[in-house]
Amino acid sequence: MKFYPVNINIQNKKCVVVGGGKIAYDKIVGLLEAGANVEVIAPKICPQLEKISDKIKIVRENYSAEKISDGVILIAATNNAELNAQIAADGRAKHFLVNIVDDISSDFIVPSRIRRGDFLLAISTGGSSPAFSKFVRKMLETELDENFGAAVEIISKYRQEVIKKFPTHELRIQFWQEILTPEIWKFIKSGQTSKIEDKIKNALLENFL
Repeated sequence: MKFYPVNINIQNKKCVVVGGGKIAYDKIVGLLEAGANVEVIAPKICPQLEKISDKIKIVRENYSAEKISDGVILIAATNNAELNAQIAADGRAKHFLVNIVDDISSDFIVPSRIRRGDFLLAISTGGSSPAFSKFVRKMLETELDENFGAAVEIISKYRQEVIKKFPTHELRIQFWQEILTPEIWKFIKSGQTSKIEDKIKNALLENFL
């Protein structure tokens, strides 16, 4: 199955997770990273969830359709496939985007990810092999360190200035292509992120386009 890759803004939006185990915990952590208001429905929750119980709303009851009313995302993360299917059907009837753990019939799947500030790299096999996605993530995590987040922060500072200076989309693309060369990669990897800013400033002053 081919999925369309997209980033969804769930800042301050309600997302519901049904299930209180380790898999549910992993999903909840990702939702919280994105600023969601998370509601968990489960009669029991794992110790990891207890530790972050002050950051989420917990309904310590068995699932029923009446317990989900509104929200953007619904994740069915119980260890019962039949129940997960029922949760998904109930959620779709109420216009949720539904994710079912380990089931590619989901409306969306959650990729493995590396987050460094605003830098976010998603790794997916379209549900074919989550284990391989996690393997690739682990291999890249040390390669893509916090300097990548710092680089994005620097570059984003100049985005509006570049838009004002270069009136067309084509000119802006050309500007960033001139900036974002293998040299920038070397600056990031060596921790010399200040040199990225120097290069952008000099290019804007030279107005070489």
